[in-house]
Amino acid sequence: MFSILAEEIGPTTEVDLKSEFYPSDVKQAIEDAYPKYKEVLDQSLVAIDEEYADDKQFSLNDVAEIAIIPPVSGG
Repeated sequence: MFSILAEEIGPTTEVDLKSEFYPSDVKQAIEDAYPKYKEVLDQSLVAIDEEYADDKQFSLNDVAEIAIIPPVSGG
């Protein structure tokens, strides 16, 4: 995780996923564990193995890393 999520939850966390999952399932599992971050998660992107993921189905057996990337602003 990055940005506010990493600061508040930590850079890594574990959630339960089915063996076949969608990126939206990842965000939902984190939201279930940390409901206070629903708004941030709703605006966040999911990256799987360092590539932004569209909402296609993935297999846990084929995935090495899942990242949640919240919106950030800079200046």
